Amino acid sequence: FFQDASSADIRKAYRKLSLILHPDKNKDENAETQFRQLVAIYEVLKDEERRSRYDDILINGLPDWRQPVFYYRRVRKMSNAELALLLFIILTVGHYAVVWSIYLEKQLDELLSRKKREKKKKTGSRSPDEAKLAALDKNERVLDKPQWHDLLPCKLGIWFCLTVKALPQLFQDARQLYVEYKETKMKAKEDALAKAELETLQKEKKPKVRKPKSEFPAYAVLETSAYIPSYDHGASIEDIEEQMDDWLGGRNRTQKKK
Repeated sequence: FFQDASSADIRKAYRKLSLILHPDKNKDENAETQFRQLVAIYEVLKDEERRSRYDDILINGLPDWRQPVFYYRRVRKMSNAELALLLFIILTVGHYAVVWSIYLEKQLDELLSRKKREKKKKTGSRSPDEAKLAALDKNERVLDKPQWHDLLPCKLGIWFCLTVKALPQLFQDARQLYVEYKETKMKAKEDALAKAELETLQKEKKPKVRKPKSEFPAYAVLETSAYIPSYDHGASIEDIEEQMDDWLGGRNRTQKKK
């Protein structure tokens, strides 16, 4: 067969070979095996996806287990539930390995610090650092080995149970915070209204100060009968002097009469 053969060509070739390789017509000892191989080949070539995989294997060869393609092809066939389960198992194992590594690291640090303290005790030199180390030795922390409850599923289950148990308290705290926030908001609003009312009352009680009107001085005439001389701007100085003398003489006579 050619790689670019169509489905119709493959079907025709399968029918032709099935008539030749059928055990009823083929007298060879391996006739049944040959016919099964023909059926298997036809099952692969008639499906487009299987045929593309077969062509890929013909070009690139079978994948090695040491290559990522090998695992990718295995994982691609899995369903979403199987992938989620596999991922959960990997995370659980990884988390447990990390917990054990932390425990071993702490054990190693404790062992090294203990050896340092023993070496300083043998030398017999007392120092503030040694006193601190002795206090640490007395209050040596007990390191617990990782247990089954340190696994990720157990941790998640414990966390979920504690969360469900704390939900009523969380709702109550949230409600209390909301009530307090509402009260503070109402109080602030009442304070603002009271302040506004107080300012309006102060404005109403405050007397209005009228500005004094500017009064112009009024000149009163002392004597209505007083003579107001009128001068002619074209008159001479002698005429003006005569008029002044006449006016002064008439004024003196009126004062004497009074």
